[in-house]
Amino acid sequence: MRSGKVPERILKRSVRKKITYRSKCLVKPPAPGRDSSVYCPEGGVPMTFCTNPVTGDSGNIGCRAFFRMANDICCAGADLSGMLLNILLPEGSEEQELRQIMDQIGSLAGEYEVDILGGHTEVTPLVTEPVITVTGVGLCRENVKTTLTKPRPGMDLVMTKWAGASGTTDLVIKGREELRKRFGKDFLERAESYGRDISCLPEAAIAWENGAAVLHNASMEGIFGALWELGELCGTGLEVDLKKIPIRQETVEICEFYDENPYMIPAEGVLLIVTSSGSHLVRGCEEAGIAAAVIGQIREDKDRIVINGEERRYLVPPGNG
Repeated sequence: MRSGKVPERILKRSVRKKITYRSKCLVKPPAPGRDSSVYCPEGGVPMTFCTNPVTGDSGNIGCRAFFRMANDICCAGADLSGMLLNILLPEGSEEQELRQIMDQIGSLAGEYEVDILGGHTEVTPLVTEPVITVTGVGLCRENVKTTLTKPRPGMDLVMTKWAGASGTTDLVIKGREELRKRFGKDFLERAESYGRDISCLPEAAIAWENGAAVLHNASMEGIFGALWELGELCGTGLEVDLKKIPIRQETVEICEFYDENPYMIPAEGVLLIVTSSGSHLVRGCEEAGIAAAVIGQIREDKDRIVINGEERRYLVPPGNG
């Protein structure tokens, strides 16, 4: 298998078919497009669980690990309350690297009033760069149903922030020296800054308060991957206008330099929302200082299409494109 997310066809036959659910307390199991589950003990409060790994040696890996988990929790309609950490470091790592990771995670845990419930830290020759796995638990909001809301054809699809922003930051960090030969200092500084806002928590709260049906956060597979996963989660098709997807010019130019598709590079921090009133939700986000746009609608059939003028592109599962 290639590096990256395991293709959907392999997940179905080699992972999901091996999983059985026995507890009546599991009211919403994980599913394609949904990276969490909801568990409700008899007479108790519904709780959401999720786990996510982050790999890399960037100076922002602690923040990335925290928000990748926290975004999944809030998209499930819950408020994050606790987390477990598993940190694997390569041989030769300095204590300062571990301290930096924990400074970032500890600071965010304090800011969002999240308890670190435990975990494991290890140095091992079996990894070549840090690997952080964060498992989170959240308490479901009272105004969010724990059963899946079925989106209806014609409902709007809203997107927040910009396509490929976090991937643009990654490309600048990794290729700074060669990019300097083509682009100016101010251009690269702007491009690097775009992917720092990777939290979906504020807009998720706005979406749930305004009666959103389904939320899904984008991650490493970019906007196209997130749109496919959203269709899987909803069990529907969707139609998106490529020209309505917000994207920065710096992202377009840097992706052209590396021959990358800007809609398939990491887009952490982007939230996709299915709602009956996209324009109303966009206004709510903009009033809070969050960029948002209506980019498409839910279809009656199962086709997942991106339109660009006269051209039509059919989306494929992440890992298959």
